[in-house]
Amino acid sequence: MIALAVIILLVIIIIYAVCSACSGGNNDVNGNSDGIRTSTVTTTSSDSQNPITQTTPVQTGSIMESVTGSQTSSATSPSDDKNKVQSIELTFYTCDLSVGDSTMPYVTMLPDTADLSEKWESSDESIASVDYLGNITASKPGVCYVTVSSVSNPEVYAQVKVNVMDENGLVPASQPVSTTSSNSSQTVTTTVTTSAVPVKNESGLTYIQGILIANKTYGLPEDYNPGLDSETESAFNTLSEAAANEGLDIYLSSGFRSYETQARIYGSYVDSYGQESADTFSARPGYSEHQTGLAIDVNTIDDSFAGTPEAEWLANHAHEYGFIIRYPKGKESITGYKYEPWHIRYLGVEKATEVYNSGLTLEEFLGIDSEYKE
Repeated sequence: MIALAVIILLVIIIIYAVCSACSGGNNDVNGNSDGIRTSTVTTTSSDSQNPITQTTPVQTGSIMESVTGSQTSSATSPSDDKNKVQSIELTFYTCDLSVGDSTMPYVTMLPDTADLSEKWESSDESIASVDYLGNITASKPGVCYVTVSSVSNPEVYAQVKVNVMDENGLVPASQPVSTTSSNSSQTVTTTVTTSAVPVKNESGLTYIQGILIANKTYGLPEDYNPGLDSETESAFNTLSEAAANEGLDIYLSSGFRSYETQARIYGSYVDSYGQESADTFSARPGYSEHQTGLAIDVNTIDDSFAGTPEAEWLANHAHEYGFIIRYPKGKESITGYKYEPWHIRYLGVEKATEVYNSGLTLEEFLGIDSEYKE
């Protein structure tokens, strides 16, 4: 009888426990704070192009709560690189303004499918300010740089050198350096600014004040193979025709050279004259201006061209068609190359005229050097 009573008591206890459990479950369904519930939280950022859905565990009492959220984020994956700006071009890279004047360069960002948002900044707002649209306004005489960069890819940018003239039409120079040069029979002394030079690198190319540079300091990628620039070729044809109208014969002897072609030429000179001598008149592969597609050698590519009527005409008129004599006489220690009256470089009429009137080499004009690092 005692055993039977114990068994009955155990059955009663089990039934009571089961009933209690069922009652607790009903309470949870009815909203007991110790149970599991689901909440939805939605947050929104300013960028609606990249929605992200995430589940975040939240502790509620002694039970984990699952919270599902939906938000937007400006984060992008590597596959979104195609939506970033890869290059920026301007309609001009230098401007001369009087106090109170304004100007605005037009901007081309590529690819045009990218986020084309711009950010404008001035290196010195007291000299020239710039608004969010790119309107540049001169405030006081001096020199500063206005930069436009890509919001989506800040490493890509372009710059405008702003020269603000005083009442006499002159631009004050900071840290002046006097250099002596001669573009005519009279020697002139020119004062230039040696402030920090903005450099932009894109795909291994170096631009300084919007000018593509290739010299002993700044090289080009081995696979850079643009061919002769069409604008350069057209400008040279116009130059050649103008010379012909004066009874002169100026013709293209050498234009674009690939990395491989320059390697063969340079190697041949090294074999014949030794590297030290070859370096004075031939560029190492990857450092030749001819690889830019912006340089041309005219007529006879040797010293016999110097002093000819064509050489004299070229020295005096090349800038009128957008070219400069790239390696002038007496500037060997600056350019790194011997005098080459036959070698011209295209900069565009405005910039070439500016360089010509300064009487400086391109290195002096931009404040850069030309020296191999090894």
